[in-house]
Amino acid sequence: MFSLGCAYRHAKTVFILPTPPKGEYLVDPNGHLNQPCVADIIAQDGNHWRKILTIMAKLTAGKMDWREYRDTRLIQESECVLFQMPEYLDQDKRYYVCGGQMQSLVKETRDFIQLDEKGLIKVDQNLIFCPYPDYRQFPNKLIDLNLAYLNQVLENK
Repeated sequence: MFSLGCAYRHAKTVFILPTPPKGEYLVDPNGHLNQPCVADIIAQDGNHWRKILTIMAKLTAGKMDWREYRDTRLIQESECVLFQMPEYLDQDKRYYVCGGQMQSLVKETRDFIQLDEKGLIKVDQNLIFCPYPDYRQFPNKLIDLNLAYLNQVLENK
C-alpha cells in the first residue's frame, strides 16, 4: 500500500508516514486504499493506528470536534496519507512529513522556522516537519503549538 484516504490530487492535507497499516485491505491497482473506514483501520490495526488517526484529526478538524471528525470525515474528502515521498510538493497542499526517516527523504533545501525549543516541529510555507504521530512523540502541547501557528498564518492571509 502506497497511500490511503482521498485521492492525492484532491487532498488539501497530506501526511507522509514511513509505515502503512498492516491489516487486510483491498487496494486499487495503484496501491491506493480509497476513502477507508476509520473504524475498520482501528479494528484491524489497533490502538497504534487509533492514535495516529486521532492526531491527524486534531490537526485537521478545524472548528469541528476532532472525535466526530476522525470518525466521520477524516481521510474521506481532504486528507491523503502517503507512505513514500511524492515526486513534487504541490503549493496548494499542506504536507506533514512525519518522523526523521521520512524527513531525510526531502531533497530540496528549505528555510524552516522552528516552532518549539527542541526543533520537533519545523515549518516552511506548506511543508511541516513533525514527529511521528504518536502521543509520546507528538503530544497535545505540540499539536496545539502547530495549530496556533497555522491559525496565525491563516489570519495573515
